[in-house]
Parts: sequence; structure tokens; C-alpha cells
Amino acid sequence: MFRSLIRPSTCVRCMLNRIQYNSTSTNKAEIDPATIFIRKDVQDLLMNITGFDLSRIFRQRNNKNLDRIVYKYLTDKQLKEEQEKTIERGRAKLQMPPVLSEAKENIEILEKDDMLSGFSSSKHLFIDISLGIPIRNRLIVARDIDGTLRTATLDEKRRMRQIYFPTSGRELLMPKMFEEEQLEKILEQQNYEFILDRACIQFEPDDEDYIRVTHRTYEHIDQTNSYDKLRSTRHFGPMTFYYVWFKRIDRLMADMIKRDLLNDAISLLQLYAIIHPDSKVARYDFSDTNSHHLIEAFIEEESRLPDLLSETFRHYIRKTHLAASSG
Repeated sequence: MFRSLIRPSTCVRCMLNRIQYNSTSTNKAEIDPATIFIRKDVQDLLMNITGFDLSRIFRQRNNKNLDRIVYKYLTDKQLKEEQEKTIERGRAKLQMPPVLSEAKENIEILEKDDMLSGFSSSKHLFIDISLGIPIRNRLIVARDIDGTLRTATLDEKRRMRQIYFPTSGRELLMPKMFEEEQLEKILEQQNYEFILDRACIQFEPDDEDYIRVTHRTYEHIDQTNSYDKLRSTRHFGPMTFYYVWFKRIDRLMADMIKRDLLNDAISLLQLYAIIHPDSKVARYDFSDTNSHHLIEAFIEEESRLPDLLSETFRHYIRKTHLAASSG
């Protein structure tokens, strides 16, 4: 019976810049961001910008399941080995979630069998449970009540994968916290890392809800200038990539300048040049050791919030000069 069911066959410019800054519309829709995100030079720049503060990486996020503290007597050699292991574990914790385009429905009709029409009052879903097949490559098909055999929809695939190959911590139905109204309330608490960690567990990286939740979180961080909340976490790189992709790096760059992270600001411009090869930034000479020239050129030629960046940079220069004169 089942074989028969599944058989195969300020000024105007400034005003316009502010409007453009808050817009995520882009003509890069036809480009897959994953092809750029996985490039080694892009990954290296994002890791540099992320930071590597071990106290943040290994901080305890809650009071549950606290590990018992163990004290050991170590030689200098053993201490060095333990420190190297800690650094490797820290790098592993900073492994960034992938950035993918949203998955699109691609339903293929495999067969239409009128003899099976009305055979059942419910559709039947089937999944290949053979060993050794990656979960995303498993064939999942549906037999509709009218006898049509087709490939499964994205939602059907998601549910079948979770039923037969469950991911720990993932729920079959989307948690209430990811609904728009509830998400906004949680965002106000600025617990961004919790939201993004939970999204990574609940959704696949090309799921429309994953993209919606992560993008809304990045937007809230940008609106509240709360970038430091994600520094030295695995989410800082994808967040930065999002800002660069949509040419919304001004506030993040201003934050870097305020924190005296000029090397990060230059890495941000290098990333901008890679993602937007037609921009004026792509013509910059990044071998120029004077980072001030590059930042000033960006403010003049590409910035969407030039007033903000100019004021921030002037304040930084004054502070630097005062520190040098007092020293």
C-alpha cells in the first residue's frame, strides 16, 4: 500500500543619507551573501573585528549547572599548555553562524495518480532514513489526498527533520518569543546574545524566521548603539557583515572610533571594499599606514551619516592630541 503511495516517476544630502541609512533595500538581491561571507579574507577581517576577550568568551551566562571549580598545581610548561588549550576553546566558541540567502520554495510534482485520489483523508509525508546521508540532503516527499506525489514544502521538511532527526533544544513549533510582539519586548531588555543563540538552535540559517529575527536584532542594536554587547561573541561577525552588506556602517564605525579601535575601523572599511567593489572605498590604498586619511576619505565620499562621523572623529583627534601633550 505504502509503495503505491510513494512510487517515483541637514542638508539635502544629509537628509537623503539618513533615509538611505535606515533602508535595507539593495540592488544586491541577486547576489548570494554566502559566497562572500565564506571567503577567507572576509572571515579573517570579521574575526579581527570581533575581538578576543577570554573573560567575555567564557563568562557564565546563568547560574544553572555551574561547573565545580578545580584547583591544580602546574609547572610553567603545563600552565602554558593549558593557556594554549583555553585559547583554542575560545576560538571554537567564536565560530560564526553562516550567513545564507533565504530558502525559496521549490516544489516539484513527481507523479499524479488519480487512482489514489480520495484514498486517504490526510496527506502522507515520507522521509529517507538511510544511514550516512546529511540531514539537509534527505529526500522528503508528500502524497496529497488528490493522488499527487510531490517534493515537500519547506515547512514540511522542517517538521519531518525535527521528528526523525531531532536537534537538541529545538521545538517543533516556533516559540512565542520569536513572534514579533514578544520579540520587541525581549529586545528592549537588550539580551541580544540570548536571542541570537536561541535563534541558532531553533532555526536553520536560511529559514525566513531566522533571517527575520537576526536582522531585527541587528537593527535594534544599531538603533541603541549597543554593539559592545556582542563583542567577543560569535554573533559580532554576522552582525557586522549585515551592516556592511546594507551600507549601514556609520554608527558602528563611530562606536569603534570612540573606543579607540581604529584598526577595527580600517578592517571595517576593507570589508566594505570587498563587498562593494564598485564603491569609492574599493579604490582606497589600505597599505597607507595613516588610518586617519582613510577614515576622513570615507566620511567625505561614502558616509551616509557624515555629521555624526565627523563630530566623533574630531572629538577623537582632540582627545588624542590632549593625551599626547599631557604625556
